[in-house]
Amino acid sequence: MNAGDGLFFYKKDNETYRILGLVGSFGFTTAGAMAGGYFLGSYIDKKLNTAPWFMLSFIMLGIAGSFIEFFKLIKKLSRENDR
Repeated sequence: MNAGDGLFFYKKDNETYRILGLVGSFGFTTAGAMAGGYFLGSYIDKKLNTAPWFMLSFIMLGIAGSFIEFFKLIKKLSRENDR
């Protein structure tokens, strides 16, 4: 076992933790997008007296946006893994 072998595992562990952190942030992204959609939609619904249509629409847009960002992240990680 060489001194360089330990460094290889250290770099691999750091990469694994980075990927887990990025993928794990999906829940926070989704929750933030849903909360933002809820508050913005509720505000517009109160102003226009259209409850609950804007709130539901913005929550759905937030969910869709977070999934789009998640798939972009997966695509990026896949490209990095292929190198």
